[in-house]
Amino acid sequence: MILKKIFYIFLTASALIIVITAHASSAATIHGAVYEWYTFEPLENAIIEVNSTPSQSVVARYGIYSLNLVPGDYLITASYYQNNTVTSYVEETISITNDGDYVMDLLLLPAYDEQLLNDTESSDIPEALDEETGILEEEDNSIVLYIIATIFVFVVLGFVVYISRNKPSGEKELLEEGAKQTVEIEEMIETKSPENISSLPSDLQEVLDIIEAKGGRITQKELRSKMKYSEAKVSIMVSDLQNRGLVEKFKKGRGNVIRLVDK
Repeated sequence: MILKKIFYIFLTASALIIVITAHASSAATIHGAVYEWYTFEPLENAIIEVNSTPSQSVVARYGIYSLNLVPGDYLITASYYQNNTVTSYVEETISITNDGDYVMDLLLLPAYDEQLLNDTESSDIPEALDEETGILEEEDNSIVLYIIATIFVFVVLGFVVYISRNKPSGEKELLEEGAKQTVEIEEMIETKSPENISSLPSDLQEVLDIIEAKGGRITQKELRSKMKYSEAKVSIMVSDLQNRGLVEKFKKGRGNVIRLVDK
């Protein structure tokens, strides 16, 4: 009888060991770096949380984090606090299908007032109309600037003509130089445009092609899903294009919308 009990205990312990070993072997490791939005430098002491069972929370020491998760779909959030206030925040989803290493870099964006975001999302103005209005406002501003520049050019030309008719011929060369400078100003106004696209690196050109294929407007999350680069790399490329004056980026809800600048 005692041997039979020992045998049952041995079988139970063996089954538990097999289950625990199988569970551990199917776990995956998710790791990466946490970056600051403005400088793209590693952000130390950010808090990383995941909605696993049970939930996990780690502190990104030296801007690096690591999590162990079994296969499934998860929401990973990263928050950075200053004076007990969240100043940077990001949410990312990940699907784990098998064990192994998963690299997910996190780029923390400035935290916005939640109430302001909710008011923007629940606006009575349709989204398409709101976006169209924004474009019209930008075009109106461009027209006003062009009109002001044109008036300035005509005033300068009128002044040059007036001086040329009332000054001795000895000052002819000076007047011609003034007229030449006026023409150069007008040419600069008419030909000023964003950086030549043909000189872009191939990865930046790829971003522009994807945005153009989507009608000139795309969310940053969708853009990242269509590219082979990490989130941090895509964000850096978008910022580069924005500095070159080729795209514009604005906040919409919890994400960003990227729009091609009208040529």
